[in-house]
Amino acid sequence: MIERAPDYPAAARRCFADGTMLLDQGRLANASHLFGLGAECALKVLLDGHPGADVKLAHLPELRDHALKSLRRRQDGAVQQLLNSSTYMNGWRIDSRYWPDAAFSDERCKLHQNHCRRTLMAAGLGS
Repeated sequence: MIERAPDYPAAARRCFADGTMLLDQGRLANASHLFGLGAECALKVLLDGHPGADVKLAHLPELRDHALKSLRRRQDGAVQQLLNSSTYMNGWRIDSRYWPDAAFSDERCKLHQNHCRRTLMAAGLGS
C-alpha cells in the first residue's frame, strides 16, 4: 500500500461538497459526519506549521481545543470567534458515524454545515 501525504485542503472541500449533496437528499447522518470531517480538515490547514501542531490523528472536540490554544495571530480572529462559540460543531463526534439515523436532526445538520463552511472560509478554502 502506498502511503500518501494528507491533502487537507482537498479533503475539506470534498467533505463540505459531499455533505451538502447528502443534506439536500435528506441523508442527515452521513451529511453531518462529513461536515465534521470537513471542519477538522480545515482546522488542520490552519494549524499547519504551528509549533506542537502534530494533529494528524486529532478529532473534534479535542482539535478545537488545540486550535484555540495555537491560533493566536491577528489573522486568526475570525476562527477564534467561531471556535469560542458555545455551539461550534455542537453534538458532533467522530463516533457519530455509528449512531442510528434517529439521532440526527435537520437543524443540527444545518448547524454543522454552517460551521464547516465558516471554518473552510477561515482557512481560505471557501467562498
